[in-house]
Amino acid sequence: MKRVNKKKLFLQGLFLLLMAGLWGCGKKSADNAPVTTASKDYVYKTEVLENIFGQENRMVDRMVRSGDTFYAYGYEWNEETENSVFMVYQINEEGTLENEYSIPVEENTSFRNISMDDEGNIYCVINESQEVTGEADPETGEEMVDYMDTYYLTKMNLQGERLFSTNLNEIPEFKARWEEDGYFYVGDMILDKEKGIYINAMGMLGKFDLECNFREVMEESKWEELSAANFVLLNDGRIAAYLYEDDGITLALADLEQGTLGEKYKVPGRSYEFSYYPGIGYDLYLTDSNSLYGYNIGDADKTMLMNYIDSDLDTYNVYNVVGINERQFFAFCDGENVPVKFTKVDPEDVKDKKQITLATVYTNWQIRQEVVKFNKSSDEYRITIIDYNSLYATDDDYMAGLNKLNTDIVSGKVPDILVVEENMPVNSYINKGLFEDLKTYINKDQEIDMNDLMPNVIEAFSTDGKLYTLIPSYYIETLVAKTSDVGEKKGWTVQEAKGLLASKPEGTQFINNITREEMLDYCMSMTGSQFIDWETGKCNFNSDEFIQMIEFIKSFPEEVDMEEFEDDYWINYDAMWREGKVITSKVGISNFNYYNYLEKGTYGEKITMIGFPAPAGDGSVIRPTFQLAISSKSPNKEGAWAFLRTFLLEEYQAGDSNYNLPISIKRLKELAEEATQRPYYLDENGNKVEYDETYYIGEVEIMISPMTKQEAEAFMDQLYSFTEVYHYDESLLNIIKEEIAPYFKGQKSAKDVVAIINSRAQIYVSENR
Repeated sequence: MKRVNKKKLFLQGLFLLLMAGLWGCGKKSADNAPVTTASKDYVYKTEVLENIFGQENRMVDRMVRSGDTFYAYGYEWNEETENSVFMVYQINEEGTLENEYSIPVEENTSFRNISMDDEGNIYCVINESQEVTGEADPETGEEMVDYMDTYYLTKMNLQGERLFSTNLNEIPEFKARWEEDGYFYVGDMILDKEKGIYINAMGMLGKFDLECNFREVMEESKWEELSAANFVLLNDGRIAAYLYEDDGITLALADLEQGTLGEKYKVPGRSYEFSYYPGIGYDLYLTDSNSLYGYNIGDADKTMLMNYIDSDLDTYNVYNVVGINERQFFAFCDGENVPVKFTKVDPEDVKDKKQITLATVYTNWQIRQEVVKFNKSSDEYRITIIDYNSLYATDDDYMAGLNKLNTDIVSGKVPDILVVEENMPVNSYINKGLFEDLKTYINKDQEIDMNDLMPNVIEAFSTDGKLYTLIPSYYIETLVAKTSDVGEKKGWTVQEAKGLLASKPEGTQFINNITREEMLDYCMSMTGSQFIDWETGKCNFNSDEFIQMIEFIKSFPEEVDMEEFEDDYWINYDAMWREGKVITSKVGISNFNYYNYLEKGTYGEKITMIGFPAPAGDGSVIRPTFQLAISSKSPNKEGAWAFLRTFLLEEYQAGDSNYNLPISIKRLKELAEEATQRPYYLDENGNKVEYDETYYIGEVEIMISPMTKQEAEAFMDQLYSFTEVYHYDESLLNIIKEEIAPYFKGQKSAKDVVAIINSRAQIYVSENR
C-alpha cells in the first residue's frame, strides 16, 4: 500500500475545503464572519413512489437492479387464501410501474437472501419449516412439538416457477457440521452473475454454479479471513468486502472463487456510521445520517453527492440505495415501505437565499426537523447544517469534530447559530463576547412573552442578566428518595446522606449497583461547579466539603459484577426501592407521568427530589435538551433569530417532538391538567381508548392512578425551585480522576490529593475563563 503524507493531505484538504467554501462561496469578511451564499451542489429533489406503493396492502422492503430494469419486492397478505404472497414490482428508471408479479408462499415458508440476475430471474434461499415430534416431556409425558428447517438454494422466474433448486441440508459438509452442532443456519448468499453463487452456511463457504449445482466447500483455512466480512456486488461485477476491525472498517476487493482478499484500505471518516451500496460513477455509495457520498476503494477521501438538509429531506436514514445513473438513484427513508426516487438538481436551478450556518457536533433530530421546516417556509433564508462530527471525526479520534469546532470558534470563525454542547467552554465564549444576548430579541418579539417562560430556567442560564443561549425544553437530573427517609425539602449534604445510609440495615445500597467511578462522574457533573467561582476564577477543591465528598465516593465498590447476582435478586428487583433495600434512584425527570410512576410504582409512597449530596445542599440540576446561540458577528442575526424563535412558539412547545419539560409556562399548565386524566390512545377509527398505567413487582400488577390536581400542582411548583445547571467538563474531570486515583488505592491521603487537584484545576480554570 502506498504511503501517504497525512500532514500534507490534511493541509491540502483544509485548503480545498476553504476554497470550496465550507462556510459558503465568495470572499470572507474582515472579521472572519461566515459568508452569505448557500451551497447548491448537494441538492436532490425527491419523488416518493406513492402512486405505485401508496395502497394499504402494497408495501415493499427492498429494491434491486437487474440489468437496466429495477424491481421492488415485499410480502403481502392474501385475505382469500389466508397466506402470504411474495410480490415483485417491475419499475423503469422513470419510477413507473411496468409489471407486477405475485408468487404464492406456502405456509411456514419464507424467501431469504434475495438477488436477481440481469434477465430478471430470482436467486434466493427458500426456508421451509415443518413440525416434527420431539422427545416426551419428562414430567408430563407429553410429546414435544419441534420444528425442522430445510433450506433450498433456488433459482426461480418471476412467475414463481423453480427453475433450479438444491437442498442445502443435504450437502455432505453442511450436514456433517449440522449433526455436530445440532442446528443448521444459512448466512450470506452472494450472487456473482458471471461465476456462480456463494453460500455462507454453518460457518463454511459453499460454491454453486448458476444452476444451483453444488461444486465444493472451500477449505476453512482459506475462508477464515473472509468469514467475518460483509459483501457488496459492485455494478461492474467485482465483489467488495468490508470488514469490522478494531480501528474501523476496511474495504478490499474479494475473490470468492479463490478465497482471497486484495489490499485493504481504511474507510475515511467515521467508518462505523456508514452503510455501503454499489455505486454508479463510483465503486460505492456510502450513507450516514447526514449525507450520501461516492467512494472509490483506495481513495484518500469520499465525495459528498447529496446532503439531506440541503435537499429539504427530514430523515436520518437513507438506505437500500440503488443507482439509476450518475444523477439519480432509488432508496428508502427512515423505515418507510415506499421507495423514493432521487434526482440531482442543477445548482443554477436552486433558488438563491441568504445562508445561515448552523454548526453542531452531532445533528440533533429535533433541530434538524425544525431546520427543514424553516427552509421550506422561508423565501429569504436557508439554514445549512455543518456537522463537525461528520466532517472531521474519525475512528481514531471521536473528539476531532468537537475539537475542530472549538478551534474554529476561538479563531473567530463562528457560525451564525451554534448548537452548544455540554462540554464546550461556554463561559469562555461568553467572556469573549461571541454570543448575542437573546433577551433583547425575546423582548422585541410580538408573539413571545418573557413572562410565559420559566423564570428560574431563564435565570439559571443567564450571565449578568443576559441570556446567551436558548433552552426550549429541559429535564431535571436528580436523586429521588422516599420523603419518609429524607423529608420534603430538597437538597442535603454528604454528612446527611452518610448518616441516613448508616441508619439502615447492613447491605442497604445508596444507589443501586453503582461503581466508584460512576459516582465520581455523577457528583462532578451535578455538583462539581459548586467548587468553582467562574466570576473570580477561584477553585475550592481543597475544602472540607470536597474531602467529605471523595471520602463518600470511595465507599462505593470499584466494580460491580452483575453475574454474581442470583435469580432471586432479579425476581425481586422491582421491589427493592419499596422495601428499602435501595435508598435513592438517579433519574432524569422529563414529564409529569414519569414522576407519578416513580412515586406510585417504584417507591409506592411520596418521594422527594433530594438531589446529589452537595456543599450548597442543592444537587439537582436543570439539563437542557439542547442549547442554541447566535453569533455576535453574524451578518444574518435577524434570520438566525427567525429560526430560534420557532422553538418558543406554541407549535413547537406543544408539539409531539418536544418530549421534555417545556420552557413555556402555558404549556406546562396544560401538561399538569393532562396528568390528571387517564392515558389513552386513538384506535384505527380515531376513537379515544383509555387505559391504566401499571407497575409490576414480580407477577403482582399495581395500578398507577393519574395525578390528583393537588399532586400535579405540587410537582409543577417544585419545577420553579431548581436553579443549578448540569455541567460536564471532561478535561476537569480527567484532572480529578488522575489525581484522585492514589487516594482510592490507599497510596495518598485525601488532604494531599485535593491540594494537587485544586492547584491543577486553578490553572485550568484560569486558562479557560
